[in-house]
Amino acid sequence: MDNFHGYSIDSLDPVPYFRSTHSSFAFRNLYEVKSIDQMYRAKYPPYMKFLRDFVEKFQNADLVVLATYNPIHPEILYRELKKPIKILGFTDDPHSTYVRGVPFLWACDGAFFISPSYSNQRWFADALRGWGCKHSYWLPIPALLPEPSPDGRSAFWPLHAPREEALRRADAFFTERDRDLIYVGKPYDPKIDRLAQVRRHFGSRFRIYGRWRLHGYGGYLRWIKGKPPLWTRVRSLSQQERTALYCRTRIGLNMHLSETPAETGNMRMYEVPAHGVMLLCDKAGLNAHERIFEPDQEAVYYDSIDDAIDKTHYYLEHHAERESIARAGFERVHRDYDGEANLKNLLDWALALPRRESVEPRAEDAMKV
Repeated sequence: MDNFHGYSIDSLDPVPYFRSTHSSFAFRNLYEVKSIDQMYRAKYPPYMKFLRDFVEKFQNADLVVLATYNPIHPEILYRELKKPIKILGFTDDPHSTYVRGVPFLWACDGAFFISPSYSNQRWFADALRGWGCKHSYWLPIPALLPEPSPDGRSAFWPLHAPREEALRRADAFFTERDRDLIYVGKPYDPKIDRLAQVRRHFGSRFRIYGRWRLHGYGGYLRWIKGKPPLWTRVRSLSQQERTALYCRTRIGLNMHLSETPAETGNMRMYEVPAHGVMLLCDKAGLNAHERIFEPDQEAVYYDSIDDAIDKTHYYLEHHAERESIARAGFERVHRDYDGEANLKNLLDWALALPRRESVEPRAEDAMKV
C-alpha cells in the first residue's frame, strides 16, 4: 500500500523460495525457531536467498513488523537490520511462545500481543517484561487480517461485510435469524472433545464448519485413538458463505485452545459479534476476557461445556436478552476493534519507540564466571 494513513506498507512472501519438491518440507520449518536456526547454520540455499532479499528490501525501512510467525533469524535481525525499529508479534500463545517468540525478543525493539493474559497467573505485558521486553502493545487480532475490499482497495478490516448488511437490514438484522448455534474453526483435538459434547446434546441444531481433515470426516475416526468421535461431516466455507451463515445465526460458540483458563481474544471472538451473533465464549486467565467484552452485556461467558449448554438453552428461550447482548457486542466490535484504526495505532506506537540498546556483552564481562 502506497498510502495507509501516511505509511507505505510492503511485505516479502517466503512461499516462492520454497516451491521446489526438495524444499517444501523446509518451508514448514519456518514455523519453529529450532528449524530456522538449523537452516541458517547450514546455509540452506532457499532460506539464505530469502534472507538476502529480505535484508536488501527492508534494511532502510523505518519499521519492520514481524507478525504471526517470524521467519527471520535473530542474528540477521540484529546484525543486518539496524536501521528499522523491529516489532515482534505474539499471536498464537501460550502454545507457541517458546517455539516462535521468546528466542527472537533479544533482537527486537518491542512486541505486540493478541491475548491480554498469558496464563491464569500472568498478564502478557508482565510476561514480556520478564522476558526482557520493555515495550509492548495489545493489538486486537482483526488488524492482522487484511483482505480485498469490494472496491478493489486493500482493507485492514475484514469484517466490513456484516456492517454493510446491518445497515441494509436495520432491526431485522438482529431479530430475523433461523439458526440456533454455530462454530467455525480448525480441528484441534482438545477443542473437538468439547465440540463433540455440544453436538451430542444439540444434534443438528449445532452446526460446525471449517477446513477439517479427510474432506470434513476427520471427526469420525477419532475412535481409533480411543477418543470420542464427532459424528458429523464438517464442511468448509467461503468468506461469502461464512458471512451469510453468521448473519442467520442466533448464538456463536467460541473456545480457545487451552483447556484451562489462559489466553483470550482469538479471531472468532471478534468475528461472532461483528455479525450480530450473540457471543458465547470460554473464560480467560485473570478474567482477561472482560477487557474485551463486558460480561452479560456485550457477550456471555461460560465456565465449562455443561455451563455453555445451559446458557445456550437459556438465551435461545429469552430472545430479548439475547438480542440485546448481540446488539451491544456488534456495536463494541465496530466501534473499538476496527482493524484499520488499530493497525494505524500500532504503527504510530512502534515508530515512537527507542531502539533497543546493544545486548552484545563486553569482553571483560564475558570472562566472568
